[in-house]
Amino acid sequence: MWTLRVLQVVAFLTPYVPAAIGYTICWFIGVILGGLNVRARRNVLCNLRRVLPTAGPIRLRWQALRVFVSVVTNYYDLIRLGHMDRDRVLAMFETEGIEHLTAALTRGRGVIILAAHVGNYNVVPSLPVARGYPTAVVAERVHPEELYTYVNELRASLGVQVIPPGSESLRPIIRLLRRNGILILAGDRDVVGSGMPVPLFGEPARLPTGPVLLAMRTGAALIPAGTVRKGSRRSLAFVEPAIEMVDTGDWDVDLRVNMIRMAEALERMIRRDPGQWAVLQPVWDTTTPADEGAPRAPRRRTRGRQEPAEPSASTTR
Repeated sequence: MWTLRVLQVVAFLTPYVPAAIGYTICWFIGVILGGLNVRARRNVLCNLRRVLPTAGPIRLRWQALRVFVSVVTNYYDLIRLGHMDRDRVLAMFETEGIEHLTAALTRGRGVIILAAHVGNYNVVPSLPVARGYPTAVVAERVHPEELYTYVNELRASLGVQVIPPGSESLRPIIRLLRRNGILILAGDRDVVGSGMPVPLFGEPARLPTGPVLLAMRTGAALIPAGTVRKGSRRSLAFVEPAIEMVDTGDWDVDLRVNMIRMAEALERMIRRDPGQWAVLQPVWDTTTPADEGAPRAPRRRTRGRQEPAEPSASTTR
């Protein structure tokens, strides 16, 4: 409950504190959290060793410190969203590759944004909304319920549709994609524990299958996109070409190949700046072989009759 109270106090003070001072405070809080939270620091260092295998201990610890600062800063940005209009959101970003999103939307089947917890990720859903696109996120549940409700109210402040995880999410997701809308799913954390192990930076990591399954079963384009910070108040929003979905008719083979392609896209996003990869949980499980844990599904697709699987990804925590 103390997290909720802290966020509410910060939200009250934000209009009266210059942003430059707010971001400086985030640095100090991030440094303190990185020093006190031994377990999370160990997780971050283990993750970064996979991403930066040749980095020395000093560089790894510096990047780990930046991860904690990024986590705190993203919560601050989420709070600031409540005091911003669409023009101010657009002014925060430079854009790269936006034509890939435009091209995918011309197909009329909707777009699934494959996101990662990199950069200014809490503001990412508000960017397409500010450009006039109907946009939704599937938000990971956090406890207590009051905190989950409050955080989602901040996310929805500019018109982002927040969809709770679970089987009840399927109907609004399908409606959104049929309206040619944009669904944002994070692919770098297996929140519900039902993902598939695939190589990520050379080692097996269990990643959520939701983004790939939805793309395979609905025909929506799966597009890697995200942000990296270029300073306290400026970010680069980048959009990559859609991932080409393999469709051989063998469901298990297609799913695995497409999951590997998703993992490759996540690698590209994380490599843009590993110190902005704000994940405090362990991503790799070295005790799980890469060939185990693949979900079972019918080998032959029956088009138009299968319902999309429940998405096993979220935007943030």
